[in-house]
Amino acid sequence: RYEATRRIRDLEYKYNRQTNSCELSTQILSMVAQWHTPILAMTADVIQATNEECMKWGMDGYVSKPFEEGQLYSAVARFFECADVKWV
Repeated sequence: RYEATRRIRDLEYKYNRQTNSCELSTQILSMVAQWHTPILAMTADVIQATNEECMKWGMDGYVSKPFEEGQLYSAVARFFECADVKWV
């Protein structure tokens, strides 16, 4: 999980650096100004050190298993603009 996150963040950094230095075409720039892929860790480990390690590697959130539907929804909903939609 950490290696995958690192690779995604490296790609984002490269894209965002090119965006900021105007190395990309204006067509690409008009589609996405800043790239960030939300990454939510899901693990059975509930210790604080695991949460801190996930954040250190660039993850955006953490949900420990087992979890209730509402807990997962709340963790994921903050990545969307329509976060006030209620879980059905």
